[in-house]
Amino acid sequence: MKKIIICLLCAVLLISAASCSGSEPAMKLENVSVSGSIYAYYLACYKQYWLTAFGQTDGPDFWDAESDGIRNADRLTQISETAIKKRIAANYLFDLYQLKLTDEEYKSIDAMITGIKASVDDDIENDEMFKTLGMKTDDLKEILIIDSKVGALQDYLYGENGVRKITDDTKEAYYKDNYYRFKFVYLMGADFVRDENGDIVYNENGNARVDEISDERYEEKLDFAQEILRKVRGGEDIDGYIDEYSEELEKGDYKNGHYLCSVNEYGTLLSGAVMKLSVGETGLLDTKYGIYVIQRLGLDPGAWGNEENEAGNDFYNFEQLVLEKEFDDYLAPYMEKIEVDRAVTDKYKMEDLPYTFSWQYFF
Repeated sequence: MKKIIICLLCAVLLISAASCSGSEPAMKLENVSVSGSIYAYYLACYKQYWLTAFGQTDGPDFWDAESDGIRNADRLTQISETAIKKRIAANYLFDLYQLKLTDEEYKSIDAMITGIKASVDDDIENDEMFKTLGMKTDDLKEILIIDSKVGALQDYLYGENGVRKITDDTKEAYYKDNYYRFKFVYLMGADFVRDENGDIVYNENGNARVDEISDERYEEKLDFAQEILRKVRGGEDIDGYIDEYSEELEKGDYKNGHYLCSVNEYGTLLSGAVMKLSVGETGLLDTKYGIYVIQRLGLDPGAWGNEENEAGNDFYNFEQLVLEKEFDDYLAPYMEKIEVDRAVTDKYKMEDLPYTFSWQYFF
């Protein structure tokens, strides 16, 4: 679950906020603070985010469930508080470097406010979350302003003319620290529907048609997978079995194998199985989706920049992941200095807060 949470927080949403009038600071770093109501707003937003991401409904069955002896509500609150601290640290650095937003950015913010108000009949208090927390339009505007400031800070640090531009060496180091490479033979828990020529039949949506199979047929596939496993462990090349027998439709897009990022993928059965293997080791994974004969491979240098790997999806957000790691590391020393007033934060419990789709406002 910890790794899944890291995955879900891949996109760095660093929004800082000054204290709202009439509400004491919940967190602060020198003259930069987040008010109690803004803190509660973020928790409510993340509540919606977590419920959606985990496919859960709002109730004690989810919030009171424990992982490693910690309630989901407490663990996810801790993770959400880390994101709020990032907002404060980012705001602090924005001010420290004397950065400014442009007039165009302010106009864009005003346009967003107009659009949001239109979605709730021109009064944000028609949104349950804003109404319950006593928030006004100015509070929402402050959040959106700071959202833009974070983008400006990132550009200042890592943009085209950034003072801390990310190098190929930085990317390669991230790749070596976070990626796994593997190949697999995949046998479905079903059979493709084929025409008289033996070609796969597709439906009107472009998806391959499949037929359910009997338990006996599945056992045949499992026996065959175990035979492949035995031969590959005996020294035969897995590539020949992939080419001839693997039922992964996109296998041609992964000529050098698949690349798994522990941040992106952890939590799936396949990813967990890959991570348990040593380089050069081959194993078998039997799931309700099908059977995998998996061989873990050593990393090949510069795979993230290899054009042959662009056909697959394994590096689709690689640049963003590297940026987030660098940004997080840069903010970390400032986050450690943030003061938290528990007399304020303890008034708000994630599981008790209202939530609507207001969380979309700061994504």
